[in-house]
Amino acid sequence: MKQLFSFLAIMMLLFSCRDDDFGSNNGTLQPTAFKVEVKYDATYGSKNSKGATVVLTNNNSGDTYTETTDANGFANFSSVIPGTYKVLVSKKILADEFYSTFGYAAPASEINFNGIQDNATININVQSTVIELKSARIGDLLIKQIYYAGSHATQGAGVRDQFIEIYNNSNEVIYADGLYIAQLYGKTNTTVNTFSQANGQFDWSKSIGMTATGNSANTDYVYSDYITRIPGNGTQYPIYPGQSIVIAQNAVNHKSPLVDNNGSPINIQNPSLTVDLSQSEFEVYLGDFNLSIGETVFKTDIQNPAVKDVEIAFWGRPGYWNGNNDFIIDNPGRDSFVIFKANDFNVFPDYSDPSVTNVVAATKFYKQIPTNVIIDGVELQHYNPNAQRPKMLNASIDASFTKCDAAFNSQAVIRKTKTTIPAQGNIPARIVLEDTNNSANDFVIKNANPKGF
Repeated sequence: MKQLFSFLAIMMLLFSCRDDDFGSNNGTLQPTAFKVEVKYDATYGSKNSKGATVVLTNNNSGDTYTETTDANGFANFSSVIPGTYKVLVSKKILADEFYSTFGYAAPASEINFNGIQDNATININVQSTVIELKSARIGDLLIKQIYYAGSHATQGAGVRDQFIEIYNNSNEVIYADGLYIAQLYGKTNTTVNTFSQANGQFDWSKSIGMTATGNSANTDYVYSDYITRIPGNGTQYPIYPGQSIVIAQNAVNHKSPLVDNNGSPINIQNPSLTVDLSQSEFEVYLGDFNLSIGETVFKTDIQNPAVKDVEIAFWGRPGYWNGNNDFIIDNPGRDSFVIFKANDFNVFPDYSDPSVTNVVAATKFYKQIPTNVIIDGVELQHYNPNAQRPKMLNASIDASFTKCDAAFNSQAVIRKTKTTIPAQGNIPARIVLEDTNNSANDFVIKNANPKGF
């Protein structure tokens, strides 16, 4: 009997400690205060940021709390339910404020800063955190639209009609020649293990043979399994201000019946569900590449001779080729994309993912891309809130993510229109798209519409 009383006493003590950890004395979670200190990164002198918007999002319930930082850079939340949260911070600073804050002229009329912390614990014992803001990359070429969800698998075109659209958001001609489009690779679950970071994403510093030191393998680079390149001598493929180029998986009219590479008919039951990509500027045809590595041409990788093929820049290490036999985007939304230019692409190394401890015939390799060459990037996310994956891009490229509502529903993510500049003389009107390097703010969901707004 004495042993029973001792056991009960110990159990009561354990339950008491567990409640105290979350600030509860009656079996329910009690709200707690939480403070977020927001600072600009070392590039800007680590100054505290006033007027920044801080949003806490509960990972389980989706509940959000929003505050603005005070003159000392603190966002004070008076009552937050304990749990695990994503902390997202954004700050838009105009040229005058930039000068008064940092003491020198701004590089643009407005600069956007973003910061993020995944899996922040909030409870009675953890009541503060510090977020560092990084300036959003300023680029004139933008990823305008990503159509990855695909159309109905039987009534539409499945995923054969996927495409990416790239837009000139500037007032000058930009040449697409030499532009790389990279489909990023990363861990697709948030499970933390020996080869991951705290948020569940791969810790690439643990890859076999990694030369980047410390955490720079994760912060200064991204990793890609499939990379294409726009051909040209430098001035062959202009993108005029306010115009765009479409890179199609298959540059054909998907609304019309087709014949695949095996001679079998492809019928479209509901043409309204899919798109006509026959007027695309470029297509990703893998047929010649597949034949060059001893593979067959994929049956639905249908080439349009009237549309220019992109170059296959990277599809895995020779002899260890990656699996896709066409330009296929994950239609639940587990891919992300960057565009970049590089004069020395071939010197970029490739690595197996950090879970690999021994290279075998089936090992896959991923090209390491320095973040300082990236022009624009967009983070996609799984449409299911219960199947979220950790981010691949840091906050200076994309502070959050965008996503469609489901797979096979004809939806694309497309940038919002920020403003329209009226026509002036012989210069036509031009649409300027939103670009805060925060995809949750910059994109909306629409049915796929090449060249549409």
